[in-house]
Amino acid sequence: MITLTTNALSAIKAAMSCSAQADGLRVVAKAGSGDGVNYLMHLDSRARDGDLILEQGGLKVFIDGASRSVARGIVIDFVESETVRGFVFEDDPAALMMMAGGGLRN
Repeated sequence: MITLTTNALSAIKAAMSCSAQADGLRVVAKAGSGDGVNYLMHLDSRARDGDLILEQGGLKVFIDGASRSVARGIVIDFVESETVRGFVFEDDPAALMMMAGGGLRN
């Protein structure tokens, strides 16, 4: 459903180590204008009723019911370069493979 690259897992775990309240990562996906999707994520202290709970690399990922179908198949990466530093949400894994230089960093 959602895949976190090794870089994304490392960045999220580093952020969680600074937050005593965080138990996992909440990912929210909402249909945007046109064919686009807006993705949001934040550290969360707990799962909520109706959440799907995934676990990747020892990290819990919480996804609410409304986000499940929209977020299906996305890959979350963390990119760090001279000009960009942050999370990248890609709903086309082949495009992310091109950005990553030929292979996902999992």
